[in-house]
Amino acid sequence: MVLPSLPAGAPVMHPVGRVQAEHLIARGHRRIGYALPAHEGLLPMAEERLQGVAAACTDAGVHPPLALGTSLDADSAARAVAQWREHSVTGVCAFNDETAIAVLAGMREHGLAVPADIAVVGADDIPTARLTSPPLTTVAFDMDQAVERRAMAIVAELSGGREVIESTKLDPRIVPREST
Repeated sequence: MVLPSLPAGAPVMHPVGRVQAEHLIARGHRRIGYALPAHEGLLPMAEERLQGVAAACTDAGVHPPLALGTSLDADSAARAVAQWREHSVTGVCAFNDETAIAVLAGMREHGLAVPADIAVVGADDIPTARLTSPPLTTVAFDMDQAVERRAMAIVAELSGGREVIESTKLDPRIVPREST
C-alpha cells in the first residue's frame, strides 16, 4: 500500500509518525517504509501515524512511504522486509515498538544489518525497546495524554462530529538508540 502524497501543511491528527519520519529523513533516508500492524483494531491509529509519515515525506520532497502490514512474527516481517528491499527502502517507521521488534526479527531472517541496511524506528518506548539488538530508536510521549486524546476522538466520532482533536499536547520526542 502506497499512501498518496498529502499537500504540504495538511492537518495531521497524530504527530508520532511525523516525528519518526523526520528523524529518518534527517539521517539521509529518502525511501521510507511503514510497518502497519496486522491487528485490525489498531489500524485507525496506525493510519493516523502513517499520515504523519506521509506528510513529513511530502514536506521533505521524498517518495511517499511504502506501507506494508506485518504480524508479530519473523516470517511475516521477513516478507515485508523483502518487499521494502525490492523498493530500495532504507528506513522503516513502525506503528509501535512491538511491530518494530518484529521488523528487526524479519531483517535477521534476511541476514541484514540494522541500521546499515535498513534503519528502524518504533513508537511508545516500551521497556523492551532498550533490550533489542541493536537497541531500538523509538518515539516517546505522555501516554495519559494519548489515552485522553483517543477517548475524545471516540466521543466526537460517536456524536457524529468530525472535529479534529488537537494532539500537539502529546509532545512526541525521539529516543535515539542504535537502530537508526
